Amino acid sequence: MTLINDEGMLYSADELKFREKVRDWVEAEIRPLADIIERDDFDYRTYFKKLGDFGLSGLLVPKEYGGSEKPFMYQLIAGEEISAVCPAATMMFGASCTLSAIPILRFGTEDQKEKYLKPLATGEKIGALAITEPKVGSDTAGMETSAVWDDDDQCWILNGQKRYITNGSIADQIVVFAITNPDVDSRSGMSAFIVETNWKGFSVIQDFGLMGRRGVRASHLEFKNVKVPSENLLGKVNQGVLILMDELDSERIGIAAEGLGCMRTPFQVAVEYSQEREQFGRPISRFEGISFKIADMATKMRVSRLLLITAARMYEKGIPCTKEATMAKLYATEASVEICDLAIQICGGAGYVQDYYPLERFYRDARLGTIGGGTSEIMRFLIQREVYIEHKRGRAAENATPEVETVAFESIMAAIPNGFRPERAEGVGAEIQFVFTDAHPWLLKIRDQKCSIEMTESTEPAMTVKTDSTTWRSILLGKLDAMQAMMAEKVKIDTEDMDLLMRFARMFRFTPELLQGIEPKQEPADPRLKAKESEFVLGKSLDEIKIGETAEGKMVVTDEDIALYAEMSGDYNLLHTDDEYAATTMFGRSIAHGPIAGALVARVVGTQLPGLGTLAFNMKVNFKAPVYPGDEITAVVKATEKVEERNLLRMSFNVVNQDGIEVLDGYTNVMPPVKE
Repeated sequence: MTLINDEGMLYSADELKFREKVRDWVEAEIRPLADIIERDDFDYRTYFKKLGDFGLSGLLVPKEYGGSEKPFMYQLIAGEEISAVCPAATMMFGASCTLSAIPILRFGTEDQKEKYLKPLATGEKIGALAITEPKVGSDTAGMETSAVWDDDDQCWILNGQKRYITNGSIADQIVVFAITNPDVDSRSGMSAFIVETNWKGFSVIQDFGLMGRRGVRASHLEFKNVKVPSENLLGKVNQGVLILMDELDSERIGIAAEGLGCMRTPFQVAVEYSQEREQFGRPISRFEGISFKIADMATKMRVSRLLLITAARMYEKGIPCTKEATMAKLYATEASVEICDLAIQICGGAGYVQDYYPLERFYRDARLGTIGGGTSEIMRFLIQREVYIEHKRGRAAENATPEVETVAFESIMAAIPNGFRPERAEGVGAEIQFVFTDAHPWLLKIRDQKCSIEMTESTEPAMTVKTDSTTWRSILLGKLDAMQAMMAEKVKIDTEDMDLLMRFARMFRFTPELLQGIEPKQEPADPRLKAKESEFVLGKSLDEIKIGETAEGKMVVTDEDIALYAEMSGDYNLLHTDDEYAATTMFGRSIAHGPIAGALVARVVGTQLPGLGTLAFNMKVNFKAPVYPGDEITAVVKATEKVEERNLLRMSFNVVNQDGIEVLDGYTNVMPPVKE
């Protein structure tokens, strides 16, 4: 493997130890498979059992379901290491252990997790994911596979065909997407099911011969009147698109890791060969025609890794990363093909034949990366779309003057009808309930292409939107994409009407223009909404504080703050990204985490909410996202428990930045002043 000079900056110590452990295992267990995986008698079940015994099958799965419960980066490291030896093995591994397992983990019932997730996590069973059809690829709008509810048998009747399904003919269970409501757009009428391949009506039409990744079973499947029990519906009826979208970013990052591994071995071969092969009395590495190719290859590998790590870290922190994940997938897969091609060119005839190096196999294997999981053309479409969306959000942020930012949240909610697009609401009649963790509930009514909103609650709304006022303010002012916020679980939506959900965002225009005619700094008309002063005030004793009371404080973080608290904590280290360190640098900027995050909370509360006492008793901080200089962080604290005999008050706290991203939470104990 080529050296990564700054791998200590890019990966944590634990991640590096894991990589070394996986690499040794891959050399012992996977390398011997690279030349026999294409044989008809290859033992797939032994391979998956090896993955399970070593703990790779369930890397992302909690331990109670038989998994290893590791962060996302560990899955990427494993994928890269296996791909550096046998990309075909990675493809099978990913289809079962990620594409099939994670939807069950995220959306499955407890019974489904016990029955279907555990065997995948332990390698006892093989899984697959079935989306693509003979007439359906990147665009799922034409999906023809259907599932119809049968009242007599109390089950779903599944019919249709799926094509190019990895592990299709060797899988024990398959997550299958099908249309359950043909009367609406497919995105609003799609559902997901867990199908066992031993059920009557399931058959394999054929296994395709592949250009690369040979040995992988890429199958054409048929479902003919397959009876699927009601308990095998994954998630909710007609909400399959949410399951599908949930894993897109992680899948793209995973494919980028495969691409990185696939280019690693050809690059290493090219470097070694160019130094050993002599022509005209000297190594060919001395010729610029060769060495410049090596320079290009090294640069492409480096860029691929940095794009991959950026997207992965964002994904791990719950930061929306659709653009970054797509960039990583696009660049790494195309670079993989280019590097394999250059390696063959450098090695000449020795690279083209099969007898000396595995370059021709890696070349064929790499080519799939630009097709599977979304073609390069689709990736470019998504990237440009995200760029323009971000541009619009940037313009929205510019238009959101300080006066706009001071408009009361209740006034912004009342202004939602200003952005209503009646031409897009034809046939819609619904009540949409907004529930906020820190504000009053609001009810939006749409009927006869008219819209109204009021501060109240409904007993049976068609859709419920749950979030906090900071996040929703950012969405309404066009600074945060609603779908990305939902994928990052900053917004949770509960509805049985997927058509309403998919049409909702298209029926409204969310920009600062929403506030036209709204006066800045206006007070809420309803006296119930008048902001209460903090119950936490200087001199208030423990017996005067009520459980459930909250208070809020803000501060703008500076470089000096980070340096000061890092020095106080004694853990400041510019070259590390481990959570154990107080401060570090990311992309050339200082960030705060670990102990310093707690110090920042103490600073916010101590400065803005005097009288709470000292935050020095059993403080627990869960760091979730970077805190950069210039960030305005808002800490909301809540009284949760009292210990009268010790004059202690336990407070929980939640901290978000100016973009509504949660950066940390936790709890602390304080000692309020003793009442005289």
